[in-house]
Amino acid sequence: MSKKFVIDNTSPYFVHPSEGSGISITAVTFNGENYDLWEKAVTTALRSKNKLGFVNGTIKLNDGANQSEKDAWEMVNSTICSWLLNVIDPKIRP
Repeated sequence: MSKKFVIDNTSPYFVHPSEGSGISITAVTFNGENYDLWEKAVTTALRSKNKLGFVNGTIKLNDGANQSEKDAWEMVNSTICSWLLNVIDPKIRP
């Protein structure tokens, strides 16, 4: 029997309902010239949300993960991708 995958509020897989994909995680928007400041602001924001591991590679999708864990990983990864897109100037997103 597979181990049950549980998400609590200390888990990196936990996303608070107020932190949907439409939020801006920092007031600093990457404009093509302010990478150092933007990177520091984004890193700090992701660390505060317990999500930095998804970006720096320390939280990877486990090959042996059950479907619930795979779904949770995909949801959080997609949310983080949206957060990052939201703090990049629309003119340089493409």
